[in-house]
Amino acid sequence: MPVHRDREKKKITAEEMEVEEQEQDASSSEEEDSDTSSVSEDGDSSEMDEEDCERRRMECLDEMSNLEKQFTDLKDQLYHERLSQVNSKLAEVEAGRAAEYLEPLAVLLENMQVRTKVAGNFITQSHS
Repeated sequence: MPVHRDREKKKITAEEMEVEEQEQDASSSEEEDSDTSSVSEDGDSSEMDEEDCERRRMECLDEMSNLEKQFTDLKDQLYHERLSQVNSKLAEVEAGRAAEYLEPLAVLLENMQVRTKVAGNFITQSHS
């Protein structure tokens, strides 16, 4: 059943992405219509199209650069937060206060005591 749910989520996500793309296409076509209507009647449409394409290309590159910078900043922030968490957990373990450390340690110590008693009993029985 979980696989079926994943497929449904993927289908919904794909459908949502399709709707978003259609909305973006519609808005960009509206922009293009308004841009082409401002073209002079001299026949400079190809020159304006090239300028328009270059302007949009530069906008996209700027946006991509901005997103990459944001991603790098967030990645660095996450790294430092995780490093801080690991260091604080390590300090707890070294101080003997970490529950993840104390519980298994208690089990190990109990097993050690039981084995020590068994070994002691075995040695006293073998010497008798």
